[in-house]
Amino acid sequence: MTIRRTAPAKGVAMMRDTTIEKDATVGTRRFRFVASDESVDRYGDIIRASGWQLDRYRQNPQLLYGHMTRELPLGRVEPIAVEGTRLIAHAEFAPEGMSAFADTVCAMVNEGILLAMSVGFLPLVDPTPIFDANKQLTGFEFNGQELLENSIVTVPANPNALQLAKSFPLTDEERQVLFTQEPDRSKIAALQRRTLINDLRYRRVI
Repeated sequence: MTIRRTAPAKGVAMMRDTTIEKDATVGTRRFRFVASDESVDRYGDIIRASGWQLDRYRQNPQLLYGHMTRELPLGRVEPIAVEGTRLIAHAEFAPEGMSAFADTVCAMVNEGILLAMSVGFLPLVDPTPIFDANKQLTGFEFNGQELLENSIVTVPANPNALQLAKSFPLTDEERQVLFTQEPDRSKIAALQRRTLINDLRYRRVI
C-alpha cells in the first residue's frame, strides 16, 4: 500500500479513534477505555506508548464530545496512564441532572449506541516514516506526543439513538451536535491549533 498524504508535522494537532470498553464494576456513569495502543491504525501509523506526555492533560482532564473544545465537557478523564504498550483511561460523566446533553450521551454509551472514542494529540517530534519490504511508505511512527483531549465521537445516527434522545430535554442545537455526521476534521484541527496557540500565549511561551 502506498501512502499518499502529507507527512504529519511536529506541532500540528491530530486525532485517532479507539473504542469504548465499559467496566460494569465502576457504575453506569464511569467507563474504562484504551485511548491508544501500539497497533497499526487505519492510517498505517503507530503511536508509541513511551512517547505520551500527559502532565498538562492531567491538569485539566476533560471528557469532550466530538472534539468540541469550546463546548461544555461531558465529564472528566481520571486517572489516565500508560500501562505497558497502552494508554489506559477512566472517564466519568458529570453527575446526573447537571447536563441533559451529558445524560443523553451517557445513556447512549450504556446502551451500546455510541461506541467510539477519539484522542486529540500534538506531535512533539517529527514522526518517523514506516516502509514495507518493497520500500513503499505505509505510515508513520510517533515517538513523542502530547495528549490534548479525549472525546466521545459519533457513529452514524440510527432510529434507536434518535428515539432515546427524545426522552431527554435537549435543545435543537444539542440534537444537531449529537446527530451530526463525521465532523469536519480540518476545522477541528484548526480549532485545536488556535486553542494551543492561545494557551502558549497565555503562558508567555510565544
